[in-house]
Amino acid sequence: MFRSLRLAVLGIALVASAAAAQDKLQIHGYLTQAYGKADTGAYLGVPQDGTTDYRIAALQVRYAMTGSDEFVLQLSHRRLGTSPMTAGEPDVAMDWVYYNRRFGDLSAKIGRVPIPAGIYNEIRDVGVLLPLYRAPYNFYFEGSFTSETVDGAVLRYDIMPASPWNAEVSAYGGTWKMTQRVDQDGAYVPLEVRVKNAFGGEAWINTPIEEIRVGGGASRFDAGDAYLAGVWKEWHASFDGTTRWATLRSEYRKIVTDDVTWAGYYAYLGIHAYKGLTLHGQMDFGDLTYKAGGVPMDFDWDRTKTVGLSYAFRPDVVAKGEYHFTKGYWADEPFVDFVMGEAPVKVNYLLLSLSVSF
Repeated sequence: MFRSLRLAVLGIALVASAAAAQDKLQIHGYLTQAYGKADTGAYLGVPQDGTTDYRIAALQVRYAMTGSDEFVLQLSHRRLGTSPMTAGEPDVAMDWVYYNRRFGDLSAKIGRVPIPAGIYNEIRDVGVLLPLYRAPYNFYFEGSFTSETVDGAVLRYDIMPASPWNAEVSAYGGTWKMTQRVDQDGAYVPLEVRVKNAFGGEAWINTPIEEIRVGGGASRFDAGDAYLAGVWKEWHASFDGTTRWATLRSEYRKIVTDDVTWAGYYAYLGIHAYKGLTLHGQMDFGDLTYKAGGVPMDFDWDRTKTVGLSYAFRPDVVAKGEYHFTKGYWADEPFVDFVMGEAPVKVNYLLLSLSVSF
């Protein structure tokens, strides 16, 4: 791990030294370090005896060649505690690497580009911007059944950007790697799948009321010849509103494959109580329909309710404490065979974290 980090830092230092004279370089860093402890079993890598091996870090470099084009590189490091999905995480990952060219209100990104999908996908490494430790799991996932980026291209067009009512429309296409969580001999293991023929889009409408917007999107991709193989179709809708006293966010996502239909949705309310202090409440749910032998079986896959608070010492230093009440099938332990009709389990857990950025 440390050798990989040294090489990454050395590479960034070389870029920085070459560009500093032209004053076109920006470097940003993000770190969220957490301690987690579950009351029974283990949930998404949080064990009963506690762990500090729970973090996300990123280092981002932006180099503006001109006022209309830039190069962006982001390296990331993620640890998921005792989760078996950690086996699919490299010590340092090439998170983003793309070229961005602007043509007036149109921009084009080519390379490994963050996918325009929902409120949090492009900022999920930036802990100081997230109300809780992670983005809502049943919508965004983490470590499995998801990709933050596409190896291909993203186009974005800003519609009437100077108007009180304006919109942003994005489209993308390409491929990516996706890790799936599969059952093997009574345990969960990661399986890497190469997604092909992926394309999708998203639109956001910004209202005249400051910090209130609505959006939605859809995508289609081929998960290849593996577990849950075949064509996946997805659509989602989002609401994002922030006032001086409160933040309200809610999103719904549906994924349809040959064997599985997934619905993930959440509602979040944050109360800005006093200066840097915010109170958090969130309900995060997931529903699964699984076709076993052609017969649909419906499951309340996850029911997670969260309460928490955060305090921003400064905009770039935020401490958080949160407690999650869960009931479902996302637990790492105990192993539950839902196909055989085993009941969902309850695993509650605590997360304490500190997020910093520069």
